[in-house]
Amino acid sequence: MPAQDAAKPLFPLPLTPLETFFVLDERQSCPIVSYIEMQFSTPLQLPVLQTALEETAQDHPLLSCKLVREGARLFWNFDPDLTPRVLTNDDLPLTTGPADNPRPQPFDLFQEPGCRFWYVPEEAGSRLYVQVHHACSDGVGVRQVILGTFTRYARATGDPDCGKTSRKSSRSAPNAERLRDRYDFTELLSKPPKRPLTTWDRIRNAYYFHFQRPAVLSKPPIAVKERDGVSNEASSGEPLRHILFSKDESTTIEKACSDASIRVNDLAIAMLFQTFEQWEQTHGDGKAVRYRVMMPVDLRSRKDLDLPATNRLSFAFLGRRKDQCDDANGLVQGVADEILAIKDSRVHMDFLDGMSAAIQHPRFMRWVIDHSRQMTTSVVTYTGDLSRGMRKFFPEVDGQLQIGDATLRNALGSPPAREGTNVSLGICINWGQICISASWNREAWDAATTDQFLEAYTNNWRRWLQQREDISSSSHEKTRPSELLGRVT
Repeated sequence: MPAQDAAKPLFPLPLTPLETFFVLDERQSCPIVSYIEMQFSTPLQLPVLQTALEETAQDHPLLSCKLVREGARLFWNFDPDLTPRVLTNDDLPLTTGPADNPRPQPFDLFQEPGCRFWYVPEEAGSRLYVQVHHACSDGVGVRQVILGTFTRYARATGDPDCGKTSRKSSRSAPNAERLRDRYDFTELLSKPPKRPLTTWDRIRNAYYFHFQRPAVLSKPPIAVKERDGVSNEASSGEPLRHILFSKDESTTIEKACSDASIRVNDLAIAMLFQTFEQWEQTHGDGKAVRYRVMMPVDLRSRKDLDLPATNRLSFAFLGRRKDQCDDANGLVQGVADEILAIKDSRVHMDFLDGMSAAIQHPRFMRWVIDHSRQMTTSVVTYTGDLSRGMRKFFPEVDGQLQIGDATLRNALGSPPAREGTNVSLGICINWGQICISASWNREAWDAATTDQFLEAYTNNWRRWLQQREDISSSSHEKTRPSELLGRVT
């Protein structure tokens, strides 16, 4: 960047095409906001936490910005008085609406910053919720805010050396140049893709995306209020639903994935497709033909790992017809192969190219968004980067993290649900335990329906695991000890 550009004031800062999309795509009934839920086994000192957040926000200027409009374009404008706050339900309720279908608190980005913390005390500990508008940040970007806040909290409550030996803690705060260039992915494209897309590939992908619309999951006539294996009652008023595998079961699932040469994320997506078809057979009208999953793709390079709360994302879309959802093993392997093909071809960069072209014509972009409410059946993302990063900062004691005088038991999260996308899932592995969190479209589903879907989904994980174990047992039975001895000899 030329020297004279570096001297320019950073704000007002134009929104990137993806940030603009998140603002234009929002509906009051479906706020484009995500939650991260931090479960503590101990209480937190609220004034200390507030001070730690205020100090951390000084390193993340987009958390003290609101939107301004100049003509057809949107900009972030910095306001030092807009520092994020740690709220309680006495300040502002965590959710709105009925307890059995709580709605996320919306943001007015023209009046307030796109990040809030909520502290919720409990009899056996406490919870801390981080609510982020997706135009302001993705989950990886806000991780640095959480780590910075917890590090300062730990230092103030009994661990003065917290974070000082961490490699990342010595990095300086990102500068204005990097914020201005946060949508420039040139460094990621310096090497050509392993399999370049042809013109015919792009035409076929465009047809698939715009003209082969996926099914929207139906709502059961009567939602089941309580299900075994669901972590909380559906009437608790919490913004997310969760199911946690036991640590032993989680270890078995990870080993089975490793033996099958797939990732846990591949299994998560494949089991979603199978659950979609089962769900529609049970609750739908039989008209569903195809399903689609949207998977965020993180585009950060090494130098962007501590980029302030912002988006460095694109999206990949995986689809299956209903007749492709029965064979679990074929489905899993097909998803694993397709994800590798997506990475090799970088088809997700075409999505960003389309956004960059559309933003040049704001009215057309609005029209396209208004007429594309049915983009995907579900969203699934991996949220384990949060807890994985924390272990470099805080000591682990008895399967929990010690953060000053507080003990963190779990870190969970889910992306926002969109109109036409009735459920969105976050998959994470916290200290050896697989956790699945879900948000839902409050206009179409409720918390009890989401619990019902999560139970069906996790049962498919267990069914796949049992099939793997049966295959392994059958293989051992066919290979008798005498045969093994003969082969060794």
